[in-house]
Amino acid sequence: MSRLWNCNCGRALLVSIAVLSCGFTSMLTAQARPRKARAAAEPFATFHLLDRQLSVLEVQSAALRKTVDSPQTGNVNSARLARSKAVREMRQTLAKIRKMALRLRRRYRRKAFAARLFGRLQARAASVEAGLKMLSSARTPDRAHTAASEVDKRIVTLGLQYNAITAGYAALSCTPGQWTCCEPKPQGEAAEACRWICTKQVQSCRGFAGPRAAMLK
Repeated sequence: MSRLWNCNCGRALLVSIAVLSCGFTSMLTAQARPRKARAAAEPFATFHLLDRQLSVLEVQSAALRKTVDSPQTGNVNSARLARSKAVREMRQTLAKIRKMALRLRRRYRRKAFAARLFGRLQARAASVEAGLKMLSSARTPDRAHTAASEVDKRIVTLGLQYNAITAGYAALSCTPGQWTCCEPKPQGEAAEACRWICTKQVQSCRGFAGPRAAMLK
């Protein structure tokens, strides 16, 4: 009787382990699918996220400018706290932008053209952060205004770099099976920038390739 119980318990234990293993494997598979799908849609998936964060940054910049331009009335400490809060929120957004730019730079590290473009995007975001640091250390209204104007200029430069990479990608209409491709724009037409095209052979893409058209449907 004891031997039979031990046998049954052993079988039950094996079944439990198998069920748990299957469940764990299914969970890992479910978690892996979105990552695989996202990787297949790169860099467009990250372009979408970058666009969203740049829009957030624009709103935050307007809020920061308001704390600088508004008359210094009432509690001075409250005004400083409001400015510090606005700067902190912008830094958090810029950190996300830098992280996404770095991810794309690493993804295309073997493509010199892409590495340069995404490296510059990362550097532009870091430049805005440096401008915010100068604004935080400003001790007079005049210096704060000057620093805020510099931050605005750097944000514009960041936006221009983003546009240099992404302009035109959303308007592509490739046939199924074709690859989306960022071709370097001709010299003299613009600073290093993408010209998004469709190509049948990914090897013919002189810049860096995006997803295949079928994956965009």
